[in-house]
Amino acid sequence: MAQNPETSRASFGNKAYSYEAHAFVQSDAAAWLAEWIPPFKYKRCLELGSGTGLLTRHLEGKFEHLECSDVEPSMVELCQSKFPSATHSIRDAWGKQPDLGKWNLVTSSSLLQWAANPIATMQNWRQLLQKDGRIIIGLFIEPSLKEISEVTGVKSPLIWRNESDWKTIFEASGLEITRMESKTIRYHYKSALDFWKSIHGTGTAVSRKIPPSQMMRFFRDYESRFSDKKGTYATWTFFRAELII
Repeated sequence: MAQNPETSRASFGNKAYSYEAHAFVQSDAAAWLAEWIPPFKYKRCLELGSGTGLLTRHLEGKFEHLECSDVEPSMVELCQSKFPSATHSIRDAWGKQPDLGKWNLVTSSSLLQWAANPIATMQNWRQLLQKDGRIIIGLFIEPSLKEISEVTGVKSPLIWRNESDWKTIFEASGLEITRMESKTIRYHYKSALDFWKSIHGTGTAVSRKIPPSQMMRFFRDYESRFSDKKGTYATWTFFRAELII
């Protein structure tokens, strides 16, 4: 997913202390990604976009040195309070990195879909690796949250890339794919309003103002089309990839 600058924005720092109450999808994605990170195989691990530590909890204690980083100071502070044995830092995952060639493993979960320029980002991450290092990442891909577009009839403000798109991005970044896979999961909510609150509760916000009457129509139409015996649902597609130089 990339951000459409005219219609969406991320405000994760503003949601640091309420994030995990809504981030059960992101928590599941982190646990699924962690299945690919073997314990004690790598000495030095850098986690980018660690947020409140949904992936960090699976990394702690598995490396001689673990650094968890995020661009949001409030997220870093919270993650540090929960996982004090790791090193914590403020780091912009999209920019040039200062510690080139220092890491055996670079990892992130639920982050890369936000990259405005994913090829440049992956080239920066590639330069962080030692020659035998690797990148293991998880993100959300198309057709995540397809129900929103189907109800509104317009493109979602959250612009998703598909598995083929990411394969092209990785290869264009000079990275070799050793494995990748995806899976789609249906998540249930009490109502369309509850689903919408969950999206916004993780820090994803739609910048354009939607009149209340239109929102009520959206909730009504969404529930009529995408509900079953378990409640109102939305589908998410998880994707994970392992990459080497």
